[in-house]
Amino acid sequence: MNKLTSQLSLLEIEESLEAKISNYQVSKPLGFGTQIAPVMAKAVYEDGKWGPLEMTACEAFDIHPAMKAFHYGQQIFEGMKAYRAKGKGPFLFRADQHAKRFNMSAERMAMPSIPEDTFLEAVTNVVYRLKEHVPQEDGESLYLRPLMLATETGLHLSPSTSYLFLAMASPSATYFSPGKVSALIERTDARAAPGGTGAVKAAGNYGGSIRSSIKAKDLGYQQTLWLDAVNKKNIEEFSGMNFFACINNKLLTPELNSSILPGITRSSVLKIAESFDVECKEQDINIDELVEAIKSEQCTEIFACGTAAVISPISSLGEKDGTKYELSYKHEDLLWKRIREELVGIQLGDRDDPYSWRSLVSF
Repeated sequence: MNKLTSQLSLLEIEESLEAKISNYQVSKPLGFGTQIAPVMAKAVYEDGKWGPLEMTACEAFDIHPAMKAFHYGQQIFEGMKAYRAKGKGPFLFRADQHAKRFNMSAERMAMPSIPEDTFLEAVTNVVYRLKEHVPQEDGESLYLRPLMLATETGLHLSPSTSYLFLAMASPSATYFSPGKVSALIERTDARAAPGGTGAVKAAGNYGGSIRSSIKAKDLGYQQTLWLDAVNKKNIEEFSGMNFFACINNKLLTPELNSSILPGITRSSVLKIAESFDVECKEQDINIDELVEAIKSEQCTEIFACGTAAVISPISSLGEKDGTKYELSYKHEDLLWKRIREELVGIQLGDRDDPYSWRSLVSF
């Protein structure tokens, strides 16, 4: 291919992408992660190095059934959002921390790290291309899903020598419908074991939680609350979200370990709570002691937090036999609500950003 032919081909690709974007229509209701935007970023790892980042159509492509991602689970991802409202933005929220955590996941799964600049360029390009399709109603956003998977074919157990990095997007509403969430205390299955992959965003962590999610839904709960794998005593996290509880005017969350994901929303919640002069503690939280604190009303609030859900208050915890431990939420000055208002205000550009978490997508 000569230089002129190459330039023509690039122009044709660009025109095709622009046509896909201009013809794209976001339908209502949005749902969460159900509508996939028509463009994505892509890079290929071969011969020990990453190739150039490309923008391409987000559509099906050929894969081999012996690809190692299918057989040995070398798959990681991130979840992050772009926001746009009231003529402001689009903004990315703590994108640098998502890039760092993505590479933490890669290191744990024996996959190559991707340069943070490449990761940030990928998500920025996707948001910029889709800036007119970032939903702007309350609770809506452009959900971003960077991912990496092993593409070498072969059935021998060894790290892949080739990988594919993608960054796609989905115009989405909130993860949970408005209102409080109930959660099943999972006392049988375990989400992640010490020394395993629970502290990173490996795809298998989430696949292993689906059985419990089905059980919870069948019992009338919306979420699973996981306990430690060894003793089934200490709280770890919800499926895909971190755990917080207000007990005796203190905000408690489980201390990070090798089986708890270091949530970016989690760290943001702690920082905002501290700015409100709330005493925060990262420590073991025994499930039986928590139940007693709920019954005695020493525990006044429980909430889940994560990129998808932002912050969702928990109305009750329950057992598989139908026993429920309800939270009263009698007081008016709800901490979860104050933190959420501050956090969302920063994300949307409605409030000052003293932590430099927000970044404007522009070229």
